[in-house]
Amino acid sequence: MKFNNLILIVIFSISFANAQQESKISFKGIESRYCRNCFGSLVVEKGSLSDTIYGGQWGNVVNYKLIKIKEKEYLNTYYRYGYPGGYTVMAYKIHSIEKHNFLKPIFEKTFELYRETHRDYNDVPTNFIFDRTVNIEIKKGIEFNVSLKVSYCPEIEGEQCDILFEESYIDFYRIN
Repeated sequence: MKFNNLILIVIFSISFANAQQESKISFKGIESRYCRNCFGSLVVEKGSLSDTIYGGQWGNVVNYKLIKIKEKEYLNTYYRYGYPGGYTVMAYKIHSIEKHNFLKPIFEKTFELYRETHRDYNDVPTNFIFDRTVNIEIKKGIEFNVSLKVSYCPEIEGEQCDILFEESYIDFYRIN
């Protein structure tokens, strides 16, 4: 009888160890060095599941962290990328890490962070600059605290930029 109990304990221990391995998540960042227009790669593995997230700029890997929302764990990725001519964007995503929809984005949002627009204004070459900062918090939802500043910058030596206007607002998305 004691031998049967020992066998049961060994079987339960092996099952528990396998279940623990299935829930462990690992990350491997792969940079694409010396590549101007390449994304980096983030390989995500959880048990027998494996997939890759591409993003970032200049071959850099996306920023990532595990976050908890309502007692469930998710993968949060975010990165900035820019385009020629003074244009920068931020991408923010939350991915599921559950078996049935592994690494599927469940939330996506992009923000234009910086843009320069060149115009002739009253026969003076002028740059209009849109500069946005975004701070992100997860509370009872995803809260984007956004500050926008629009400036007028004449291309005349010694002439300073003027701020046309500034505004701040909160972009909120409830988590159900």
